[in-house]
Amino acid sequence: MPTSIRALISEGLRVGVIMAAGDAICQTFVEKRELKNLDVNRILKFGAVGVVYVGPVLKGWYGTLDKIVPKGSPPLNRALKKMALDQTCFAPSFIASLIGIFGLINGESIPAIQDRFRNDYFTILSRNYMLWPAAQVINFSVVPLNYQVLYAQFISLIWNIYLSMKLNDEKK
Repeated sequence: MPTSIRALISEGLRVGVIMAAGDAICQTFVEKRELKNLDVNRILKFGAVGVVYVGPVLKGWYGTLDKIVPKGSPPLNRALKKMALDQTCFAPSFIASLIGIFGLINGESIPAIQDRFRNDYFTILSRNYMLWPAAQVINFSVVPLNYQVLYAQFISLIWNIYLSMKLNDEKK
């Protein structure tokens, strides 16, 4: 198996485990469910999205950022440029895609997904801007490229609890 495929698979698996953990923590501590009442299918869905989508997409995005932002800049300037691209170009579309993906895997109709987008997108995006710019400056300035997705996913453990709460809210 080519190294690049192996890297995507391992990144996906790591991200999947962390996303599943985020959903399990959300169910346990935010929704106050007992362990025997956890929605295992929901945990598996959240993890599967990490394996097949989030992990590979982030791996590719961070690699792209590393190529398009000139390496000659001072490290902090380079990190700020990467963060600006990440938060203006990537984050808005990535959040929109997650709303759609989770709507589809949860069996929501297209109109329901559109409603969820109208109701939740800007709230999620604004919360994103409270956490991720600072986290990404640290990521892009001190974390080696091959560990950037892993670092981001550990920060994401908290973020995934929030996302799970928003994207699995059945009241919508």
